[in-house]
Parts: sequence; structure tokens; C-alpha cells
Amino acid sequence: MHPAAEATAVDVTPERLLSLRRPVDVDVSADGRLAYTVSPVFRERDGVIEARLWIGEAPATEPGAVDALPRFSPDGSELAYASDRGHTGRMSLWIHGRGELGTIEGSLEDIRWSPAGDELLVLAADLGSDRAGAQTATRILEAGAAEEDPKVIRPAQHWRRLYRVDARTGESREVGPPGVNVFEFDWAGREAVAVCTDDPSESAWYDAWIGVLDLSLRRADRIHDPEWQLQCPRISPGGRIAWIEGFASDRAVVTGTVHVHGVGPLAPELDVTWIAWADDETLWYAGSRRSGSHFGRLRLDGSHDEVYSGDTLVGHRHQQRISLGGGRVCAVFETADTPPEVVDFTDGVPDPLTSLNDELSDVASVADVSDYTWTSFDGLEIQGLLYRPRDAANGTLPLVVYVHGGPTSTWSRQFPMFHWLPLVQAGYAVLLPNPRGSSGRGQDFARANLGDMGGGDLRDILAGVDALVRDGIAEDDRVAIMGGSYGGFMSSWAVTQTNRFAAAVPFAVVTNWVSFHNTTNIGQFDKLFLQADPYDPKGEYTARSPVYHAHKCTTPTLIIHGEVDLCTPLPQATEFYNALVEAGCRTELVVYPREGHGWTEREHQLDAWRRIESWLSEHLG
Repeated sequence: MHPAAEATAVDVTPERLLSLRRPVDVDVSADGRLAYTVSPVFRERDGVIEARLWIGEAPATEPGAVDALPRFSPDGSELAYASDRGHTGRMSLWIHGRGELGTIEGSLEDIRWSPAGDELLVLAADLGSDRAGAQTATRILEAGAAEEDPKVIRPAQHWRRLYRVDARTGESREVGPPGVNVFEFDWAGREAVAVCTDDPSESAWYDAWIGVLDLSLRRADRIHDPEWQLQCPRISPGGRIAWIEGFASDRAVVTGTVHVHGVGPLAPELDVTWIAWADDETLWYAGSRRSGSHFGRLRLDGSHDEVYSGDTLVGHRHQQRISLGGGRVCAVFETADTPPEVVDFTDGVPDPLTSLNDELSDVASVADVSDYTWTSFDGLEIQGLLYRPRDAANGTLPLVVYVHGGPTSTWSRQFPMFHWLPLVQAGYAVLLPNPRGSSGRGQDFARANLGDMGGGDLRDILAGVDALVRDGIAEDDRVAIMGGSYGGFMSSWAVTQTNRFAAAVPFAVVTNWVSFHNTTNIGQFDKLFLQADPYDPKGEYTARSPVYHAHKCTTPTLIIHGEVDLCTPLPQATEFYNALVEAGCRTELVVYPREGHGWTEREHQLDAWRRIESWLSEHLG
């Protein structure tokens, strides 16, 4: 253990950090009441991550199920939500105080009330549909369902559909256009607006379009074919339509520019992740700015009034967002020093409304966090977050570089996850880099690694390591790299391109773009980002694949992977492991059963931490 770790009086363990409770999906009623769900950050073996509905400052449902998507009726008299109570794994429609409403095939993913409050429009995914990578990239199934034997796989089997539900009787009918898959929607009582695809696969999302849906005739009018990816379709009471369009690597994590149908793009200098109509002439927006968050009001002429901006996280790491109602502006709020709570932003400053995580208020005191910027190989300024032990002397420290996924994502000023805070307490400096291709710095920066994965972005990371060594922060020969998803690719790729790192821990990896293309559920991702032909044997697919360069690797590499990951399938890990073994490189492969794109079981999270700490301790000294 580094001497700095012995000086602190605060004990930060992974077990303690796993006591975090995360509030999500805040909704505010017309009379200003709050509803949200609260979830732990783990599940027990063979269980689900239990989430309970809260109203105000108290839980409103019993434990033992997953509650989600609280939605107050327009007058605030009723609260709809989704729950898998009684049928684990399949979310259905519930009305608080009345119970389950109707029977809808599939699993609910979103809810809208009609303006009169007499009907609801809901989006449900057929059982067997895939979840997005940001949602574990596993399959939606009801617990206890008989396993197929044999398993038959065909295209276009599992769709996301719209159903109209009578709020009193629960009578429901499918109203979405046949042959149109709906990933997101909005509704103001007449037509709906939606992010649509012509087939229901996750891969099809990369080529989605904006449709206006006539629910009576079950017809879709295609009004916008985008250049990039889509999120947050919104329709105002008067029928104006808006959406977010931006270059993105994953469904549900788009950061981009607001577009209004018939008007065009608005304020492209804003990096926006969420919008809602305030009235027919004005939108509320929220988004990211470097490692911070901002929100405000945006007018149709492109002018905007910023209500809040700070080095904080407002909403969710992958989607900054706020909630409005009864004259209140509320959101989930966290910083590098304060754990997530629901706050009231009505006066422009965060006023805490919950105290879910008071017992963790001291854990961030073990670390100093600061913005760290450096100049890359071509003069581009790169930014990241640097964590160091708070009681560290001025001497150099062993360094762990933790690369984010996406790659169109960003490390934000969120409450530290247990992946890196115990490392800081153990005496490491941890760099969270936001290289080119990250979000939060505009679309040009986000697209800077288009067709160049593992090129300029790797050089950005290496330049950051060199800068930390020059600044006397990092020890030159004690540097490790780790990361998941795209960070798993980067960690695998880096150790085949350079001997800079003394150890590597890639997880949820991509290591062979050729086999990835034909085994992942998002095959359009690699075509978009590599800008190449997957069947060209001398093209970018082989040139950018770590397995084709594994013979050059001498860095001890611990690979960790989930067994049922649909996004980065397990063979991506086994291919790299076998290639490293053949090359004579020190390596281990750890596979977690029942886990998808990342691991959620408590014992798996703890096991991963122990293995990472042991691997780094062995190879960084």
C-alpha cells in the first residue's frame, strides 16, 4: 500500500460504496409533488436490481420488484408507473393506489398520459427484444419462462410497439403502424412523434428516422431522414415537433443539436442530451459541457437563456435532464464530492430534497479531483479528470488510466464509482481522459475519431500520460490502462501498439472487428465508426483489430467479460486471450455468468475489484 493511503482516516471499501442508492427518473406533478424511483447499484445472484417507487420523501411501494417510469397525470390526481411485480422481468402498467392496469404483451419502456387524463399511450418491447448497451445489452425475458429448445433465430422477430390504454378500464389496443419499430416517442393527445426504424434490431437504430404517427389510421409519415443518430422526439400541444440529432455510439446516450421540424437546427454550439417543450415557441434543454452539466430555455430563433451551468452532473451520466411541474424544476444531482440526491433547481441553485446517501458523504474526502488538460500530438487541447490521494505528498504516484466507453461519451463530475475511488485510497493517481471522440465539446470534436478508432484518440491518451510524467505526478514506469466497452477496445488495442503500460485490465472488450461485425447485435456501429468494408481482408477491420497485433504485446493483461453480453459477445474476449497466450504474454480471462455488458451482481462486482487491485499491485509494484 502506498504511504498516502495510510494517512487517511476515512475507510473507503468497495463494500461500502456498494451501499449507494441511486434516485432516477424524477417526475413533478401539476401541484408540485415529486415521484421517482430509488435503486441500489447491485443485484444479488439470480436476482434483479430492485427499484422502488418513492413519492415525496418516502417509498410508496413494497420491496421485491422493479418499479420505473413514474408519470403523473396532467392534473396530478393519478400516478402511472411501470413495474414487474408478480412477473419478474416483464414490466407492466400500474396506477398507484389502484394496482396493475390491463394486460399488455411485452415489457413497458415508456408512458404518456393524454391531455385529458383519460388514456395512456405506452411503448412496450416484445419479450425477447434486446436492451441497449447502456442498459446491459441483455435480452428482455420474463423470469421462469421456458427456454427454447432448439433456439431458432430469425430476423425481425421482436418489435417495440405502441399501445393505447383506457385509464379507467385498462382496455388496450395496439395503435402503432404495422412494420414500424418505435424506439422512443412523444404524444400530446393527437398524433405521436417517434424515433422509428424499418426493422426492430438494435443495429437498425443507427439508421433511424423521425416519423409522425397517425394512431387512428396506424400510419407513419416519415418527416426526417437524419445524417446522424436521434434522441428525444418531442411534440408540443400545438403540434410543433423537435428532436436531438448527433453523432453517437449507443442508443439512449445521444449528445447533439436540437432540431425543430420546419425550422432547422438550433444553437449548434450547445451539446444537448434532453429537451421538452415549455410552450410552442420555447424548449427546455439539458446537456453536457466538458465534464459538467448545463440547462436552460431555447427559443426557435436559436437564442437561449442558461439557467444553470456547473462542474456537476444533473440527471444521469449518459443523459443530463431535468423535470418540470407545478412551477418547480427538479433533477437528480451529484458532484465529485456529493452523492446523488434529488434537488430543487427552481431558484437556479440545487436545494437538496432527499438524503438517501448521507452515510457516504465522507468517502470522497480521500481524493482530490481536478480538471487536467494537456496538448496532444497535433496541438489539440485534451481534457480529463485527475484523481489523487488527498494526503499525497508532492512525489510521483503510480498511475491508472481509465478509458470511458462509447466512444461518444464523457467522464463527468459524478460521484466516484468504486472502480476508481478505492484505487485512489490505495495510493494510485487515476486519470479519466476525454480524448477526441468524446461528447461535451461539440459535434466536430465528437466526430474527430470517425474512421480513426485507436488512432488520434490513443495518441491523445499517451500524450496525457507523458504530460503527467513531465509534471511530476505519475511515475514513468508504473502506468496501467483499463476500461470497458470502447474503453475495453482501447485498453486491448493500446497494449498491442505500445509498451508504455506496465499492466492492462480491459473488460467488455472488442478485439476483432471482423468477427464483432457478425456476432454483435449492433453491426452498424462498426460500419459507422470504421467507415470501412467489414469484408475487405486488407482494410481497416483487420488493421484496427487487437487480435491481429497480439503477437507484439508484452503487457500483462487481465481480461474481464460478461458471459451473455449481446453488444460485445464473449468470443471477443476469448479470441484476445488465446492470441495473447500464443504470443507468450502474461494474461488471464475472467468470465462472469449471467452478466451482460458490465456486471451487476454484488459478488461479481466485488470479485472484479479484488482481481483488478491484485493485478495492478503485482505488475505496478
